[in-house]
Amino acid sequence: MKSITEMTLPLLPVEQPEFATDPMPFVEAARREHPWLARSNVGGYIIHGYQPVKDILYMDEKLRPYFDGVAEFYGAEQTRWGRFMSEMMIARHGPDHARLRGSAQSAFTPRNVNRYRDLMRQVISKLLDDWAPKGQFDFAEFSSYFPITVFCGLLGVSAEVVPRIRDALETQAASVSFNRDVLPAMLAGFDLLWDFADTAVLEREKRGVGNDGLLDALIAAKRAGKIDETEIRQNLIMFATAGYDTSKNMLGLIMYLMLQHPDQWERCAQDIGYCGKVVQESLRQSSIASVYRAVTTDFEYGDVSFPRGTLLFFLMGMAGRDPSIFQEPMEFRPERTNAHQHVAFGRGAHFCIGMHLARAQLEEGVHLIAQRLRNPRVIGDVTWRPYLGIWGVRTLPIQFEPAAAREVMSTPQPTQSPQSVVLP
Repeated sequence: MKSITEMTLPLLPVEQPEFATDPMPFVEAARREHPWLARSNVGGYIIHGYQPVKDILYMDEKLRPYFDGVAEFYGAEQTRWGRFMSEMMIARHGPDHARLRGSAQSAFTPRNVNRYRDLMRQVISKLLDDWAPKGQFDFAEFSSYFPITVFCGLLGVSAEVVPRIRDALETQAASVSFNRDVLPAMLAGFDLLWDFADTAVLEREKRGVGNDGLLDALIAAKRAGKIDETEIRQNLIMFATAGYDTSKNMLGLIMYLMLQHPDQWERCAQDIGYCGKVVQESLRQSSIASVYRAVTTDFEYGDVSFPRGTLLFFLMGMAGRDPSIFQEPMEFRPERTNAHQHVAFGRGAHFCIGMHLARAQLEEGVHLIAQRLRNPRVIGDVTWRPYLGIWGVRTLPIQFEPAAAREVMSTPQPTQSPQSVVLP
């Protein structure tokens, strides 16, 4: 048994633009030295093998989230943003995390998510009405308006704030890039998001609370004494930030993949069930998330010991490319029988609370976009976001043949039960 601090491990330069553009040459070289473990230049160790990612992330009693460490990196622990990073739901663990998670759980059940599908269709259809006639645009920019507009609909607030909120959310995504230059914009963006959350809560309480939406669930939890005034606003900001960055980046990656598989794109326009398979395979092969954990209790895994205080980065996307689990992992196969075994939504107590919502948005979005954007092709430079944190395309300029709304094939309604969105 050897401590991870004493091992000679390969280096994965996850902070470099070259890694974000194409991680595989680096990962394949690292695997030849160690099958699932590497060191980094950003103060921690990287776990990229499928089974170790899955097993170690289940060790909730030995790990804790590391968002307070992000605030410490920026020297911003005493700012409102810094306190948010250490106090928000996904930064906590144990009973405190369970309490905050429970305050919103009911809004994200499969049954409730399926009730939102009409809203998702309305939002993406309106966006396509505005954007498709152009015949070309940056798909990464287009996709960014979809999840935040849906989120406003779930809250029952006006979509007029979307452009302003979208820019603020973009700045929050930069926090996990570990680039101190972004701090001023990040703090200003957070203040705007706080005002958005505060206004949403106060207006809903003034207007009257229902019992079937996210904001209603959070207000009910506050009135029952389960969360306080600060926590309800922190929860709203966290859900907005997490849902925005993950969904729009994943949608951009799906389009990037579909540009290489035009026959699959055609099929997505015809069959929403097939869109679900495309989403699963995309999550398997190109999951966008990296998960940070700090070791709280010494533990051993395999022939490696992990001392208390060790910082770990879990590369969920690279776990989905592990050839020991997924045969020929770089081949994109929507019919792959084990694609659903991906770890894109995490494992353990902190698995993604919004995973059903994310999958539904992606399925509905891909289906309707494929109907309206025919024969898409790249017409400019594709650029990439930093790999750590939330990966994805930064720019994806495409050209296509627009289909008018009246030409669009009718969208078949899902025939499965509400449980159909549950991950196997």
